[in-house]
Amino acid sequence: MLKDERQLWILDKLGTDNRVSLVALSRELDVSYDSIRRDVIELEERGLLKKVHGGAIANSYLPMRVRQAMGIPNAEISLIAQKARTLFVNGQIVLMDGGTTNLYIAEQMPHNLELTVITNSPPLANALVGHPKVEVILLGGTFHKRYQITMGSETTEQLRHFKADLYFMGVVGIHPTSGLTIRHYEEAQLKRQMMAISGETVVCVTMEKINTVEAYKICAFEDIDKLIYSTSDIVPKTGEWPLHELEFI
Repeated sequence: MLKDERQLWILDKLGTDNRVSLVALSRELDVSYDSIRRDVIELEERGLLKKVHGGAIANSYLPMRVRQAMGIPNAEISLIAQKARTLFVNGQIVLMDGGTTNLYIAEQMPHNLELTVITNSPPLANALVGHPKVEVILLGGTFHKRYQITMGSETTEQLRHFKADLYFMGVVGIHPTSGLTIRHYEEAQLKRQMMAISGETVVCVTMEKINTVEAYKICAFEDIDKLIYSTSDIVPKTGEWPLHELEFI
């Protein structure tokens, strides 16, 4: 079985059982444990599942097309997308990087919206094909298959020529003291540059990201301008988070 077929099989299995064991997958697919572990890590990094000790669980913020195919409800991410729509205004220049949440937001943009989207995510650019009034600028550079984005010196050089009104920044973890974090060092650097050329930085928060800390820090919690959340249960409380002039949506 090819890797792509194996990974699709894993996602299908999660769609049925919501949780899988690495050992069981190895036996069922007759491949090594290490191969299954690498598959699960890659799928998690693409936002398609969540790795847990000894296995994986279904992710609650899968891209719309994957969720529909698997029959998984998307209430949380749908609410976030609805809130994000309130920030879009005709004539804006919007910078959006990779990640499943940004992809969903792009898919749900109103079709009569007239703005420019700059992105380093080919899947996100493709999601806007059906939006006739949205101009898309796709940043070049080295394409990282695992993260489905472009990065590198060419990407950073191109960014110097832009000034965005809004930057929708994808993150993996958000924590009151450790700040906003991600798993790749170069991508963290790129996100800081994107913040620097943008008027405001917007971060969308799903339950899985709260109090999560990854290896590389992008910025402090105080450095972002708007936080879009799905439920009042995850709104930072006074005394627990370093509150500032942040706008909660």
